[in-house]
Amino acid sequence: MSSPRRKEVGAQTDRTAPTKMNFEPRSTRRSINPTRCGMCRQPGHDRRSCPCTAVEATRLRDEYNRGCREEAARRRQELNDRQRQINERQQQLQSEWRAGVYAQVVDMQRRLQELTGDGTPLQPPRNVPTVRERKVQEILFDNAQKIPDGLYKELMDALVIQD
Repeated sequence: MSSPRRKEVGAQTDRTAPTKMNFEPRSTRRSINPTRCGMCRQPGHDRRSCPCTAVEATRLRDEYNRGCREEAARRRQELNDRQRQINERQQQLQSEWRAGVYAQVVDMQRRLQELTGDGTPLQPPRNVPTVRERKVQEILFDNAQKIPDGLYKELMDALVIQD
């Protein structure tokens, strides 16, 4: 086991020489955020070389700070408005999704009840006679002797009940 202070053979050190890959000139980084004076908050100079008087610097600094606060408040308001729009849209999508899922659940429950026989189907199958058809058939069968043959045959053909 090697000690943590001992260098491994072939290991790179933490300090690497600047190369074109990781070297960025200081002037390039500063141009993104120019320096501002600490007294008047105006860009282009610092506190030591500020051309403003103390009263003028205070007025300029207050104007700058007020502008920053107004900009921050405007951005917060825009963010809140956008977040409210996003929340409303999300609630709308959730309610639509829930309605769709609820409709599917109701349809599946109806189908399950039809398949298991627990519920009454919406339309009875055509090959299964209804209770009325069975009663009419029984009445016709019981009174077959009193009905003429042609009429009896037509009525029974019209019922066409398969058992």
